[in-house]
Amino acid sequence: MWPHSLRVALRTLRHHPGYTLLNAVGLAVGVACCLFLLLFVQDELSYDRYHEDAEQVFRISAVFDDREIALTPPMVEELLATELPAVESAARLYAASGVVRVGERVFDEDAFYFATSRFFDVLSHPFLMGDPATALTRPQTVVLTASTAKRYFGDANPIGRTITRNNTVDYEVTGVIEDMPAASHYRFAFLASMEADDGTAGWSNANDHTYVRARDAAAAAALPGQLEALLARLAADGQEPWTLRAMPITDIHLYSTVEYELDPVGSIRVVYGFATVALLILLIACINYMNLATARSAQRAEEVGLRKSLGAHRGHLVAQLYGESALMTLVALVLAVGVVAIGMPWFNALSGKALTVAGLAHPTILALIAGIFVLVSVVAGSYPALHLSAASPVRALRAGRGGGRGASRLRQGLVVLQFGISAVLVAGTLVVLSQLRYLSERDLGFDAERVVVLPIADPVLRDAYPAMEAALAQSPRVEAVAAVNQVPGELGWTSSLSGGGLPDDERVSAKGLPADATVADALRLRFVAGQSFPEAPPTPDSTNYVFVVNESAVRALGWTPASAVGQPLAVDRRRGEVLGVVRDFHVRSLHDAIEPLAIWYEPDAVSHLTVRLAAGDTRAALDDVEAVWSQFASHRPFTYRFLDDVFDGLYRSEQQLGRIVSVFSALAILVACLGLFGLAAFTAQQRRREIGVRKVLGATVPTLVALLTRDFVVLVGVAFVVAVPLAWLGMARWLEGFAYHVDLGPVPFVIAGGLLLLVALVTVSTQALRAATADPMRALRSE
Repeated sequence: MWPHSLRVALRTLRHHPGYTLLNAVGLAVGVACCLFLLLFVQDELSYDRYHEDAEQVFRISAVFDDREIALTPPMVEELLATELPAVESAARLYAASGVVRVGERVFDEDAFYFATSRFFDVLSHPFLMGDPATALTRPQTVVLTASTAKRYFGDANPIGRTITRNNTVDYEVTGVIEDMPAASHYRFAFLASMEADDGTAGWSNANDHTYVRARDAAAAAALPGQLEALLARLAADGQEPWTLRAMPITDIHLYSTVEYELDPVGSIRVVYGFATVALLILLIACINYMNLATARSAQRAEEVGLRKSLGAHRGHLVAQLYGESALMTLVALVLAVGVVAIGMPWFNALSGKALTVAGLAHPTILALIAGIFVLVSVVAGSYPALHLSAASPVRALRAGRGGGRGASRLRQGLVVLQFGISAVLVAGTLVVLSQLRYLSERDLGFDAERVVVLPIADPVLRDAYPAMEAALAQSPRVEAVAAVNQVPGELGWTSSLSGGGLPDDERVSAKGLPADATVADALRLRFVAGQSFPEAPPTPDSTNYVFVVNESAVRALGWTPASAVGQPLAVDRRRGEVLGVVRDFHVRSLHDAIEPLAIWYEPDAVSHLTVRLAAGDTRAALDDVEAVWSQFASHRPFTYRFLDDVFDGLYRSEQQLGRIVSVFSALAILVACLGLFGLAAFTAQQRRREIGVRKVLGATVPTLVALLTRDFVVLVGVAFVVAVPLAWLGMARWLEGFAYHVDLGPVPFVIAGGLLLLVALVTVSTQALRAATADPMRALRSE
C-alpha cells in the first residue's frame, strides 16, 4: 500500500506546483529560522561544559561592602582545600596582560594569565605537550595554547624555550594545551605559574579568581552548606571573613551578576528570548502549513468522495493523505537543512558566533527535527486524512463544493494566532531597537568622543608616562591627556566613603578612580561646585589626599554640592578633603544606576592613558600619538582603543539581540504572508462564482477587492488586539534589566499594527485584484 500511496502523493504534489511551492518554502524558511536560533541557544547553554565532570567545579565569589565580586583573597584557595571535606582540589587564576617577546617577535597580549600549580587538577585542558601535574609547579614557567605556540614558534617544539614578558621576566615553556573552546568564560593564551605567590595574606585585597573541584556529585551538593558552616566557625573564632559563595562553573556565563568576570557574560533572558522566537517562528510556519492543508482539503473532498464511491477503503485513503503530508514535510525539512548549511556564514556574522553545520547532529537538535517531522505530518494531515476519509461519499462530494464551516473557523483562528505572534515579534523588535538607540544617544555625563585609550600598566611606561603626557600635549591635534587607573565603562574599583553626617561606623559603598591631575580636562567632567585638581597636587600620603566626588556621593554623605567642598573625607584608608563636585556621569553600563564615585590624585596607581584628540583629521592625530608612543614605548606595539567603543562593547548582547530579532521577525512576517497569500488565492477561487455574478450585476473592481480583503483585515485586527497586552508585558519585563531605559509608550505597538495591516493588505489585495479583474463569464461557465 505504501509504495502506491507514495507514487500517488508524488503525482499529486507535482500536479499542484503552486500549492507545493508555497507549503515547502514557508515551512522550510520557518524551520531554518528555528534551527539557526536553536543552534545559538545550544551554544550558549554549552559554556564551560567541556571540563571533565563540569557539574563538580565551582567558582568562588566574595561579598565586599554589600557587592558581590568574582574575586577572592589569595588565602581562600588553601583555606577551602584544607577545611572543606567536599573539596578535592582548589586553584587560583589571575588575569593580566603584557608585552611578550620571543627573539624579534613581539606582541601586545591581553590574555597572559597566572595560575597556581593545581589549576589543571580543577579545570580540564588537554595537554598536547608537557605534563599537567608538573607544568606550573616551578616559578617562571608558562603553558601556551596550541595557536599561541604556533604564532611564536611555528612548527618547532616550544618545550624548554623562553619567552620574555614586559621585557623584564623570562618564562620557560613547560606545556602546550589544546586551544580552548569558544564556549568558555575565560580565554587565556598564556598561563604562567603563580607559585612565587604563597597566598598567605589574610582577608585583605582580592585579586584572584578561585575555583574548587568537589570530590563527587554528593560532595558538590554538600559544598554550599559546608562553606557557610566554615565561615560561621571562622567568625566565632574572632576572625572577620568575607561572605563567600560557590557558583557552578556551568552557570557563570548565563546566570552571573557579579562584578569582575573574566569575560563578558551572556544572559539566560537572551537564551529564553531566542528560544521563544525560534518556537514562535516555527509555530507560524506550522500554522501556514496547516492552514493551506485545510484549505486544500475542500478541493480534495471531491476526489475523496469519488474514490470512496468507486470502492476505496478508508485505510487506503488515510495512508495516502498522511503520506502526502509526510512527503511535503520531509521535502521542507531537507530544504531547511540546506538553507542552514548555506546560510551558516551569514548567521555567524550576524550573531558573532562560530557555529557549524555539525551542530545539527546534537541529540537535542535531531530530536527537535524528528519532532517537527512527526508533529507537522500528523497535525497538518489529520483533517483531510481523518475527517474527509470518514465522511460518506455524498457528504465528501458536498464538502468539496462548499468547504466546511468548521474548517473555515479553524483557518480563521489559525490566522489570528499567526498574525498575533507576528505582532508580538514586530512590536518587541521595535522596542529593542528603540532601547538600543537610547543607549547610544544618552548623555553619559562626560564626553567620550575622540578619546583614545593607551595601556601604560607595564613598569617602563608607568615611569615614563609624565614625559609621554608632556610630549603628547605638544601636538596641535591633541586637546588633553590624563592618566587613570581604569576608564569609564570598565570602572570596577570598589571603595567605601565615610564622612559628612554619617555615623563613624557607617560607610557608603562607592566606585573609586585614582588618576592624575588632568583627568577632568581629558574627560570633560562638568563641575557643579568647587574645582578640579591643581596643576601640582600634593604628593599623597595617608592623610593629605584630595578628592573630587560626584553628586550621588554628595547625596549619600548628606551634603549639598556647595557644602561638600572643603569637607574631610575618607576613601578606604585614604584621608583628605573634597576639592570639587562633578555632575553624575556613567562609569558602568546603563544596566546599572549611577553610584557614588570618588576620584583622587594618585599617579602611582594609573594604568591607562586617555588622550583627547582635537576635532578634524583623526588619522593624522593618531599618527602623532603613535609617534610619541614609539619614542617612549619602542619595546611594545602601538595598541589603542576609543573610549566610545568601550561603551558600545557594554551592550554587545543587546546589539546582538537587536540584529537577530530584527532579521528573524522580518522572516516570520514573510512566512506568515506566504500563508496569507495562499489562503487569499483559495478564498478567491472558492468565491469565483459569487465574484462573477457581482461583476455581471455591475460591481466595480474596488468594491470586489474590498469585499475579498475585508475578512482578512478583520482577522489581522483581532490578532493585533490580542497581541498588544502580551507584547507590552514581555517588553516591560525586558526593560526592567536597565536602570535607564525608554518609556514604553504606544508608538511601537501602533507601528507594528500598521505595518502588519499594510503587509496583509498588499498580500491579500494582489490575489483579490486578480480575481476581481478576471472574466466573469469564465467563472460562471465553470460552474
